[in-house]
Amino acid sequence: MKGTFIYVIIIAMPIYWQKTSTEDKPRHPSLSWANWKNWAFVAWNRDTQAEEEIKLPSKFFVVAESWSIKGYLAEKWWVYSNEIYSFPNDVLTVRSGSWEVLYEWLWADIKDKIKSLGLKLIKNVHYIDPKKPEELRTFCIKGAALKEWMETFSDENRNAAWNNFLSEGEVKEWKTWAVTYTFPSFKIGAALTEKERAVQQEWGIKLLTYTQATITSKEEVEEKAAVKYDDDNLPFN
Repeated sequence: MKGTFIYVIIIAMPIYWQKTSTEDKPRHPSLSWANWKNWAFVAWNRDTQAEEEIKLPSKFFVVAESWSIKGYLAEKWWVYSNEIYSFPNDVLTVRSGSWEVLYEWLWADIKDKIKSLGLKLIKNVHYIDPKKPEELRTFCIKGAALKEWMETFSDENRNAAWNNFLSEGEVKEWKTWAVTYTFPSFKIGAALTEKERAVQQEWGIKLLTYTQATITSKEEVEEKAAVKYDDDNLPFN
């Protein structure tokens, strides 16, 4: 790392080339969120009200990797959470489709319940097509695809996701009992140039701004709990 960039923060909160900003309550800068379905990434198009295939560019580079929870519960319909970047520090707020808060705390404390309900931990990869540096997009991976990603970017390649161009590899298959799943793989390409690093930094600032304005702290959750269940306002009075 060179210049004024803070390496320790990047490890704890992997928004690459991040700095701080004071902009208040921004919208999330990603234009589309694609999930793997059958043999391709697909995303919901608000204009057509239908799913559409999202083809990843021949090469791309990553700005940030975050985590969230998604799934479906019979009585709550679709369930989802905010995105977080640090498991020890960031609070997950899991909501139903009607905006009801189902769980709200650190992953380590709610993960057993989340897994027992069949909800999934998702990795969100925010990326840039070098031909369209003005657009940030996201693909989401879980299960076998997440395992593949973690294995690809481990050991000597643990820093490759933010130092290099990436590309989509072969579609792989995984069989569980009688069910066969497909999932994507990824390949590591050439090192990023200073031009791509500048774009990476610019989008990292925008993502950090959004995160600072929207994430719930542990202190805020504790304060809400104290107000709700103080001695003068007990739920059974």
